[in-house]
Amino acid sequence: MAAKPLLVSGLRRTVGSGMLTKVWEDPWIPTIPARPARSLLTTRDPLLYVNDLIDQSTKLWKLDRLQALMDPADIPLILGIRPSRTYLSDGFSWSYTKSGNYTVKSGYWAARELSRPTCDPPFQGPGVSALQAQVWKLKTTRKLMHFAWQCITGCLATCQRLSYRHIGNDKECPRCGGPEETINHLLFDCPPSRQIWALSPIPTSGHLFPRNSLFYNFDFLFWRGKEFGIGDDIMEIFPWILWYIWKSRNRFMFENVEEPPQETLELAIQEATAWKKANLHERSPVDPSSLGIPVALPPILSVECQLDASWHAEDSLSGHGWVLVDQGRVRHLGLKSARRCLSPLHAEFDSLLWAMECMISLGASCGAFASDCADLISLLDNQKDWPTFASEIASFCSLRCFFSSFSIRFIPRTLNCRADVLAKKARARKSLFSHVSTSVPDWLSLAESLFPRS
Repeated sequence: MAAKPLLVSGLRRTVGSGMLTKVWEDPWIPTIPARPARSLLTTRDPLLYVNDLIDQSTKLWKLDRLQALMDPADIPLILGIRPSRTYLSDGFSWSYTKSGNYTVKSGYWAARELSRPTCDPPFQGPGVSALQAQVWKLKTTRKLMHFAWQCITGCLATCQRLSYRHIGNDKECPRCGGPEETINHLLFDCPPSRQIWALSPIPTSGHLFPRNSLFYNFDFLFWRGKEFGIGDDIMEIFPWILWYIWKSRNRFMFENVEEPPQETLELAIQEATAWKKANLHERSPVDPSSLGIPVALPPILSVECQLDASWHAEDSLSGHGWVLVDQGRVRHLGLKSARRCLSPLHAEFDSLLWAMECMISLGASCGAFASDCADLISLLDNQKDWPTFASEIASFCSLRCFFSSFSIRFIPRTLNCRADVLAKKARARKSLFSHVSTSVPDWLSLAESLFPRS
């Protein structure tokens, strides 16, 4: 219940039939965050539902009704929503992810946005966000990345940090007896730690590194050291040194074992070397034929429909294109412009749906499709994980029944240039139209060379 305001702030009502979504109360307009529609009128019908704005025979929006009731700024957003052509109950999706599923990462971002003050506080000095961001780019294990992030963020359980959080009263360093065991003292300033850094391949100097500033020391390890000509292969071992300094301190605290600095350093370098070798081995390409494994070539499809979409946030229209290829030759093609949908991925899905409709009208019984959008392939393989596309998925399932077989594969963008050209030219046309034929329209004759026919 404590997290309910956060969840509600990111929910958007997805429109299926529209029978459960109130126009003026439910957050169905696809802004971030989602919100109810804005009215032009001073009085509003509280029982007006979204299905009242949809023509039930065509499953299209009643444009005249929208213009009479809605704020003009809301109309393009509404037209980008695809009402379901089948009876599909309205649902919910999470606004801060592409799929509509909640993730911890997006929830954390939303929580920070909600708690951020409306006006920025006075500048207090350098922040640590750049250091925190750089942590996740380190060439090391996820565990060590998280450990470095804890150090920079102040979450490491040193005596000083525990005392600050009212867990015990003793701030002193257990190893050297210093007045406070801060994070910087533990990692860089305590005599055993200083010895480890002095023995390490990373050059140390009293005025250069390490210093009595935790953030300076991490800045040096992240960036500054390279400016002094220290090689990447040397600097990249520091996460393991930090980790084993922490492990050595804990062995002294809880097991009363005093580990020699040289032994700690050797263990750190040994683990760093082992990880790098394993990681390099995983990245090295292996020729399957060298292992005696037969190499399976991708199947050559005799007839395939290649499709693409063109979407831009500043345009009111999106473009869609497809080509039906038979043994490398274009047999049919289609291009059209439509009202801009919610996102580039929605446009890709709309291109697929339109291509399927065209294949059905052309009498194709086998549906072999190809797209250069990897997200579209993933969406179709894991449909339940994409609630934002509930209406499109319902339309896809109804069209899928018309094909005796259906497949869709990923192709590189460089091999999908014909559908890409058609989609971009359709969007650039700046008017609503649709063209399906065996050849490109006259105004696109300059692109004729891309579409050879036997």
